[in-house]
Amino acid sequence: MSRHRSRQRADHQHAAEQARQMPGQWVLAGTYGSSASAVSAALQVRTGNRVPAYRPAGSFEAHTELTQDGADLWVRYVVDQPEGAST
Repeated sequence: MSRHRSRQRADHQHAAEQARQMPGQWVLAGTYGSSASAVSAALQVRTGNRVPAYRPAGSFEAHTELTQDGADLWVRYVVDQPEGAST
């Protein structure tokens, strides 16, 4: 008997704090039920719109990754990185 795995709501405040502590490193912000929701959230991360934790605009990057459980949203802080730092 298979059991449905519940998805935890994305904790953007926590993800942004973690990412700020590790500039340039990808941090899992959460898993969304659909790729469309994850892509929309990724846009909000990059612009800082509707999610103040990711302000100022442009200080975070985001990408999505499809998984068996939905679509993962990954974020990273890109401000104040030393020039030439690789990730």
